[in-house]
Amino acid sequence: MRLIYDNTHNKDMFYATGIHVPDPFFYLEKDNKRYTFLDKREIDTFKEKSSSDIEAVPLEPFLKKAEEMGGNFSRAGKLALLILREYNPEGEEVEVPSSFPLFLADLLREKGIKLHPVSPFFANRAKKSKEEVSKMRESFKKTLSAFEKIEEILKNSKIEEKKIIFEGKPLTSEELKKEVEKILFFEGMENPEGMVISSGKHSAFPHHPGSGEIKPGSTIVCDIFPKSREHGYFADMTRTYVKGEPSQEIREMYDLVLKAQERALEILRPGITGEEVHKEVCKIFQEAGHEEGFVHGTGHGLGLEVHEDPYLKPNAKNKLEPGNVFSVEPGLYYPEKGGIRIEDVVCVTKDGIENLTNYRKRFLIE
Repeated sequence: MRLIYDNTHNKDMFYATGIHVPDPFFYLEKDNKRYTFLDKREIDTFKEKSSSDIEAVPLEPFLKKAEEMGGNFSRAGKLALLILREYNPEGEEVEVPSSFPLFLADLLREKGIKLHPVSPFFANRAKKSKEEVSKMRESFKKTLSAFEKIEEILKNSKIEEKKIIFEGKPLTSEELKKEVEKILFFEGMENPEGMVISSGKHSAFPHHPGSGEIKPGSTIVCDIFPKSREHGYFADMTRTYVKGEPSQEIREMYDLVLKAQERALEILRPGITGEEVHKEVCKIFQEAGHEEGFVHGTGHGLGLEVHEDPYLKPNAKNKLEPGNVFSVEPGLYYPEKGGIRIEDVVCVTKDGIENLTNYRKRFLIE
């Protein structure tokens, strides 16, 4: 038996139900049957939009019983007890996610209910269905327009007195972000996790969002990871650009990062582990004397969250399977030189991989 209590900002709850519900509610699995417990504000919408194999149970009878219960504890606690007493009369152990509210867990255990925290709660989230992969292809297709806009702006900019000038003003990270936000809004995408458009010293820190003027010859790391407003699945891709003339060292760093990514894409297949892929990427950097510049894992899973299973990193020993979707994003970072990262997202197939990003890797913008 399994139980969640949360709203659908919790991605496990959204994965289970498939629709947006703003207030916390109960979701229960018992004997291969699934139930939600909703009040009259939500139940009709849920029945209309959610999966037909989920039984939407009216909450009002439970609410009435909760009002009649004694005890100095919350209404949610009373509802949890009433639901479990009706749907779990034999008292079997209840699996809950690691995010299950502590106040509910304490109460239920006090009342003799055995809880077993499970993480991940839905392990099969790591294996995307054909429908999920289709949704992610759509998210990537819409995200590509943001990179096309960045490249267009850089191409239409001019270098004057050691500045990149766009429409009469020095080009900044903030201006590029504003243009990206506009493009993605009209594509039906949103950026709940922000974005990275960083240059110069900022680009040497993988998660620095970037700010200020973009200088000629410096690297511009553009890492954009929006999700669909319609279905909630993320895209995530990174390209690194230079407007003007980079140093020879920067050119060599870019070529090395591209080589490392191509090696990872070459060896990815069902049965290999994330750790093995990461080691191959590290080997390329080590052989070139750049092991200290690679400061993160090679990749992370993507779906309803921008970081989820599976991972390509040390100690990632699970074998990759068809349906796994994850990023492949080696990078090099030096504060005195700048940073470079190239990121594609792939889906493991029965024979190899499908690259969902499917976008050119253009480094120099003249």
